[in-house]
Amino acid sequence: MRKEILLEDERGRGFAAVVRGGPYLFVAGSDGHRDPATEQIVPALAGQAEAQCRNSYGRVRRRLEQCGYGGDRAVQIQNYTSGQEWRLARMGLWPEYFGTTEHGLAVSFGAQAKMSGINMITTVVLALAPEVERVAVVPQPEPGRAARVVRAGPFVYVIGVRGYGRNPLTGEQPPEETPEAFGAQLRCCYDSLRAHLQKAGADVGDFVRVDACLRDVNRVGDYQAFCRDYCGGTVPFAGHAVGVPLGARGEQEIGGIAAAPGVPREVAWLDERQERAQAVRAGGLIFVSGCLGARDAADRRWLPELASDKAGQARQALRRLEAGLGRFGAGLESVLRLDIFLRDIYFEDELARLAREVFGPATPAMSFVGAELPGYGEVELSAIAADPATDDLTRPE
Repeated sequence: MRKEILLEDERGRGFAAVVRGGPYLFVAGSDGHRDPATEQIVPALAGQAEAQCRNSYGRVRRRLEQCGYGGDRAVQIQNYTSGQEWRLARMGLWPEYFGTTEHGLAVSFGAQAKMSGINMITTVVLALAPEVERVAVVPQPEPGRAARVVRAGPFVYVIGVRGYGRNPLTGEQPPEETPEAFGAQLRCCYDSLRAHLQKAGADVGDFVRVDACLRDVNRVGDYQAFCRDYCGGTVPFAGHAVGVPLGARGEQEIGGIAAAPGVPREVAWLDERQERAQAVRAGGLIFVSGCLGARDAADRRWLPELASDKAGQARQALRRLEAGLGRFGAGLESVLRLDIFLRDIYFEDELARLAREVFGPATPAMSFVGAELPGYGEVELSAIAADPATDDLTRPE
């Protein structure tokens, strides 16, 4: 498979705005507080949620159009916002930028995050070239809304869910704002994901990547323990869990990508205990689990010498990423998408500089999200890369 940089970052930061690998199109994070025409921050946009959303969505659509595609090719759209009170207004803009089909052919994921300055939204998009047929397996009841489950090529894409609604498998209503809420809502999240996946012929064990945002970053260990228990003693998918100010009643926002029925998947375990996946290979892609820069390569111990050292943690996270890719014979040059979670969102420009040193001209599409990280973590990376052993990325084997 050939990695192609289709469009450079508009601000001249030396990394890609759109990267293509096979039929997959990865669009770098798009902020709302910059004028898409000039890429300058506009002070008058402070507090203007709709205008910022239009900027963010409009830039994503324009990027895809400049590469010969359109906003309607998006299949997974992740929204990191400054608040949830304008969530419905944001969703109302969806058809204008990402297609007006009756039920939508993309899934969404939305969580609050720490923002820089007046920015109110960062949008991260995975899109597909036209040769990949998409089916809304579980559409939303309301027209013009994102689907809950979309099957496309070798993958099943699942909408982000929260656990404060009624559990679809047990019928129970999880508690809110109590000590028991975290565990009960987490089970509801995974039961909801399971119910969605089963309608596409898949299950939780078919996940290749799970994105998890937790209201309390101190519960990351509890989250990982739950995943092991829920999945029968192991966590067979790549993923990350970071802390964000979710607000409202939810303890978590969780969504992901699963292998479609009949698509082989291979797990490279983090260590000999085979409790957690370091990387997963499926459908021509490699999904690498979150690489926290404050821990060693085996994720067994903290590195106190890196406490408060943002640059040092960035380099350590990149080393961990390289190790994960190496499990399947890939290198950093194969990375198509790089999600960067920063305790200090204002470290973005410096981290972009460090990434350019490592990746050289073959940069991935990068997105920067402000989040709380476990322990004294400053940087966490999560990545999707091209599998060098795969030629045909459009069909299950």
